Amino acid sequence: MNLKHIEINIWKACNNKCKFCMSSQAKKSDKIFVKKELLKKKVDFYEENWYKSIWFLWWDISIYPDLEEIILYCREKNFRSINIISNSMRFDDIGFLTKIVKAGSTRFNISIHSHINTIEDYLTSVPWGLKRKLKAIDNLNILIQNWLLNSPLSINMVINKINYETITESVLYFFYKKNIKDIRINFIWLSEDIEDNRDKLKISYTEFLPYLKKLIYISFKKDIRITFDAIPLCIFFKLWIQDMESIIKKFVWEDKDYITSVDNINTSDEFNWVERKKNELKTKLKVCESCKYNHSCQWVWKEYKEIYWDWEFWI
Repeated sequence: MNLKHIEINIWKACNNKCKFCMSSQAKKSDKIFVKKELLKKKVDFYEENWYKSIWFLWWDISIYPDLEEIILYCREKNFRSINIISNSMRFDDIGFLTKIVKAGSTRFNISIHSHINTIEDYLTSVPWGLKRKLKAIDNLNILIQNWLLNSPLSINMVINKINYETITESVLYFFYKKNIKDIRINFIWLSEDIEDNRDKLKISYTEFLPYLKKLIYISFKKDIRITFDAIPLCIFFKLWIQDMESIIKKFVWEDKDYITSVDNINTSDEFNWVERKKNELKTKLKVCESCKYNHSCQWVWKEYKEIYWDWEFWI
């Protein structure tokens, strides 16, 4: 059963500077910490309106100075799901991590984009960052093994030109070495915020297609839950796999996405993420008009169409 859910974005401060992320271009005014009193009022509001699931994001909640107190406050307000989405670098300190878990965190989703030092550290612009992230995953697994954390770990990966050729190796590494069985793979958003790095990072669906097929095979073979974001449904049809309806249901993240509300506290911007993507950030292609998935598909980022047009979407 899905809980009524809110995602709270507190600010754009981060201890990574990922080349594909809009926070890398954030202004100083966007990096001011939200006062905990305001954040608690937001928690009160959503609790009073029957929200039972809360996610903390944007850009790294782990560096928020009052994180333990806020997590504890959410638990006292009877939130059943308190999810931490983080690059996890601060969680290489098991003492700090244990405090956050004991305060009431129920689930951790880790942003990590490769198992290879040179790739991960290049993408995040943090030397030795991968080492700290892997230590954090080990710490989280220790807490799971000791029954302090009940939900299994999941990871987020952003596919781009730098990491796509080693993506299958990364998935298998996290599965075998770190016991990760839930992976979300996000196709890069080539927004204007990453214009300086766009040429180095851009990748087409056609380039990624062979690896998409391998990932689907690995998911079935190893029983790993893999979901994809920002890949239009017609790309899956190019795989020529039987029972495509089942493939879409199993792998396409946007059909599963239950994030109904987002609250950017710093900018007083509240919206539905799925609707904003479809109404403002994405666009249809010529082929969409005759496709039976026209209304359920999330189409493509506008910037993607500007770069690659629509030639690859015809089957």
